[in-house]
Amino acid sequence: MKHSNSLLYTLVGVLSMVYLAGCSNIDLVETTTTDVNLYSYLKARPDRFSEFTAVLDKAGYEGFLDAYGAYTVFVPTNTGVQTYLKGINKASASALTKEEAQDIAKIHIIRDTLTTKSFKDGKLPLITMYGQYLLGGVTFANNTSSYSINRQALVLETNITASNGFLHVIDNVLKPATLTLAATLEKDPNYSIFTEAIKQTGYYDSLNIVVADLDKRWTTVLAESNSVLGKAGITSFDALKKRYSNMGNPRSKADSLNIYVAYHLLPGAKYLADIISAQSHPTRLPLEVVTAKLDGQTVLINDDEFNGVREKGIELDRIMSDNAATNGVIHSTAGHFVSKVRKPTPVYWDVSDFAEIRKLPAFYGKKSYDFAYGAIKDITWERTNFTLTYAYTTSATFGVFKNDYLVIPLGAPNRSVWVDFRTPLLVKGRYKVWVCYRTQKASGTSVNSLLGSVDGESLPRPMAFTEGAPAGAEGELEALGWKLYTDPGTDRNSAGRLLGIVDIKTTDRHMFRLTCVQGTQNTNNLDMIHFIPIDAPQTRPRFSRSGQLVP
Repeated sequence: MKHSNSLLYTLVGVLSMVYLAGCSNIDLVETTTTDVNLYSYLKARPDRFSEFTAVLDKAGYEGFLDAYGAYTVFVPTNTGVQTYLKGINKASASALTKEEAQDIAKIHIIRDTLTTKSFKDGKLPLITMYGQYLLGGVTFANNTSSYSINRQALVLETNITASNGFLHVIDNVLKPATLTLAATLEKDPNYSIFTEAIKQTGYYDSLNIVVADLDKRWTTVLAESNSVLGKAGITSFDALKKRYSNMGNPRSKADSLNIYVAYHLLPGAKYLADIISAQSHPTRLPLEVVTAKLDGQTVLINDDEFNGVREKGIELDRIMSDNAATNGVIHSTAGHFVSKVRKPTPVYWDVSDFAEIRKLPAFYGKKSYDFAYGAIKDITWERTNFTLTYAYTTSATFGVFKNDYLVIPLGAPNRSVWVDFRTPLLVKGRYKVWVCYRTQKASGTSVNSLLGSVDGESLPRPMAFTEGAPAGAEGELEALGWKLYTDPGTDRNSAGRLLGIVDIKTTDRHMFRLTCVQGTQNTNNLDMIHFIPIDAPQTRPRFSRSGQLVP
């Protein structure tokens, strides 16, 4: 699993396409043609494309590229084809077999149209006729930025239009991956321990076949090198087995070594750009995920805050990652990691403590601020013309945790019907869900009734921001689905309402939604959301204005 050391083809930064969006000096040429089709365009320019045209002729593909359809072709120049043929000891395209010519052609052709708008960092969105994805990227050489394909070729001209698709001119022939995931790892001695673990746990065979069904073909491997394992005190497979094989049978799905390997396998072909595009990814370990984030230019997995404590994540090595195989992609981790055994733990979620407000020190914990639609990564709402307010209060009679809360306009026909929140990390298990808020009515007759849901699963009890907690002792209130969540527990306008029980099936961040079903008003004051395991105390601790948890 080795990379070319050519500086020209080194990807610089996982988000290099973000750089490109504002870059003005990419050396690209866009061409428009009135030729009838793709093949005719190439045939009419033998000084540049006769060699690739000869490959298409040998493959027997000139027919469909000369007919109606929608295609994208990455066309290597004559020099690029000649260099490739010389490297495989072929004097010309005529020396290729038909099957060899077809393989060359198929890796360059996509059965749909792609312009440079689709040249994101990572795999291109559509698969080639060869059955493999191409990898897009950016290279920097001689103070010039250029698109690259598969780390093998630079894009010289883009978006050449024909009646049946697009051409993109590249400087070299693309070479498909020829080894499976298992074979790619086995070939590299730097991954010998991890490869042996794959063999001993029985995953090698499934990683060594190319399944015809594209929906089932791909796997992403988060591989640990011998060096990474060595830093964790594991210098051989026997040492790895001794540490993790608690049952002495690595092939058993219940054996911890099997769990270790399964947790490093993700369904699907996920390049680095795909990894960071989602906050979590399922693994081959049932109901377990790895979380993902981008920290500057660093791709991190399992960098999470759990129970108020940050758990440092593991970096994916950019230079040694995005290695394509015939049935997936391999990333190299910069650290050793395992799945974590966690028990369900109460999550007392302060919804007004989020990254975007913390980046505003003049406002956070000091004064109110209005956020426009789309300004908060983990909170969104239906209507783009409404704001969400981070509210700060010094009023002695307005009891909320840490003196801040969110004001969310809700209710048809003129306000958002729903608001979505991405939760903190929740350990799989069963939880009671409480919404904690400060009661307020926009007018004496205001009603604002809502239903909650988690990942689309509705919670049975309604709530209303206009309704305070009823009278009653602590135990009586809990039996009715209420609690007084602020310290000292005497203010019935600072109410916690039980919406129901949810079964969290994966340890992950989840989506919580509030949907207005009756009434409308601006002054919906949301303070906290509690996810508390069903067998844990529900009404304590209480939460003080100073930010303390009071038993």
